[in-house]
Amino acid sequence: MIGNRSVPSATHALVNRLLLFRVTVVLNILLVLAIGVQAFAQGSAVLSEERVAAEAKAAWDSGAVLSALELLDQGIDANPRSLVLHKLRGDILAAFRGPQEAVHEYDVVLADDPASLSTRWAKWSVLVWWGREEEAIEELRHIARIDDRNPLAHLRLAQELRKVDRLEESIESYRAAVELAPELSDWRLALARARFDVLDYGGAEAELRFVLERAPSGSLLELTARNQLAQLYESMDRGRRFTPVLTPGATAEQLKEWAAIRADAWKLFVAGRYREAEPIYRKMLTLNPRDALATHQLGITLMQLGQCEEALAVFGNLFSLDLSEEDYADAMFRMGQCLVKLERWEEAFVHFHMLYDAAVEFEAANKNVALPAGMRVLSKEKLAKWLDTVRPHVPDAVRHELESEKSDATVDDRGDAESSEETRYAEAARQVEPQNVLDAGVSLMGRDADFSWFRFVIPAGKVVRDDFPTGAHDFIPLNPGDTFPTTQPEIYLVFGLVSASYDSVPLAAQCFMESDGQREGQRVVAQDRVMTATNDQSGYFMLARPATGWAPGLYRCGLFAGERANAYTMVDEVRFRIVDRFQP
Repeated sequence: MIGNRSVPSATHALVNRLLLFRVTVVLNILLVLAIGVQAFAQGSAVLSEERVAAEAKAAWDSGAVLSALELLDQGIDANPRSLVLHKLRGDILAAFRGPQEAVHEYDVVLADDPASLSTRWAKWSVLVWWGREEEAIEELRHIARIDDRNPLAHLRLAQELRKVDRLEESIESYRAAVELAPELSDWRLALARARFDVLDYGGAEAELRFVLERAPSGSLLELTARNQLAQLYESMDRGRRFTPVLTPGATAEQLKEWAAIRADAWKLFVAGRYREAEPIYRKMLTLNPRDALATHQLGITLMQLGQCEEALAVFGNLFSLDLSEEDYADAMFRMGQCLVKLERWEEAFVHFHMLYDAAVEFEAANKNVALPAGMRVLSKEKLAKWLDTVRPHVPDAVRHELESEKSDATVDDRGDAESSEETRYAEAARQVEPQNVLDAGVSLMGRDADFSWFRFVIPAGKVVRDDFPTGAHDFIPLNPGDTFPTTQPEIYLVFGLVSASYDSVPLAAQCFMESDGQREGQRVVAQDRVMTATNDQSGYFMLARPATGWAPGLYRCGLFAGERANAYTMVDEVRFRIVDRFQP
């Protein structure tokens, strides 16, 4: 039968080859299909990540926070290494009372991308708002290390270090900021203050004299630097690290030793043996730094030894002690003599002029009074000779300003009696009104201004409001940082108050292009006003993009408390910068 017939061998081989070809074709088709499916799956995953982020943002913006977090959780389960989703989840948690979880999400991102500045700033902002000062400072260190050409990062790090009394560490950051912005002379005043606070008086003076050599005569910058220079030797404030060697709780043995060597020091002093007297006076002040007489005599001793620079510092310490008017006048006079020897003519002129005015005033007040025998009084004639010696070395503008003060103070005011009290008050207010609302902006950089109304002020690209069940609320910064592009529509200054607002208090922010501290009549670039309600603990200023756009550069914003924004109501300042090419 046909069914039982065998197939010839050649035919059998052909059939086998056909079957093998068909199998090979099928396998190839399956392989191609598998590769296509895998590629399609990978593309779908990318699209899914972007879609999840977009849908989560949309849900968040609509107020559906839990739905946004659920979407992100699903997306992260499918793609655990998605930095975009982890960053977004951290932002949402940061805005709704989940600081610990937010920091964890940011740490996941930073583990894979440690140079992500946007994530660093976001983490720093959460730590600041959460009250983790030390951790926030460490995050700022990372930011300053990554963005090492950004002067604001170093400046903010220095300021934050001062707030936690890490004064010595702050100096390096101030130096870095000054080196990156050498044209901003007023920043150097902050470095001078930092060095003063760690008792580096020589270094502080060097920074101030550097500013004075470059500040225009009569400028606000020059005045601020001179005031700070006077503080080095004449203020009761001796810096934050200054502590008396001997406290009021001195032991009986120490006081006994102090009393025993006073007579020895006095004998050497009267005999003119100043070299021998100096170490004894220093020992006395080590045992009892409140000894005004020993301080005064040590200052004179140093003068006689030709050590005028140190004598000025010693005389300056006198003003924090219980000093008689006679000793005060004598110290001022001797400081003037020292300043002449050092050729610091303007400061010497100020000292002698103050004493001369006091002598004239005393003479007028005691014109017909018989003074007690032996009473020492200021010699107007002697002081006039010293003024004549110093006057040729003093710039005309400074001399005329000082010499006109006395004449202005003695102008006949008989016409004022005819004017109303309101008119006189308005005139007085007008005379002390600062011409530039940021007149105190320079001095903030040079004075001990680390304590403010604000616990923090954070520049940010967005802000969200977190409402509590009690009716209270917090404002949380999003996309924080100190650098923004020229296309930024608004910049928010989100602040937290040191304590809850006790009443409705008006606050204002006025922003200017950062200058070298020498320009007058700065133009306000952006500003905003807010009114805090009772028990408010946070708020924000919204700085709208100027009509002409944001110009690249550094910006300084003065923060004011009160109805009017001027030097007397300025309570803090914050800085940010605008750049052409922004890389988050």
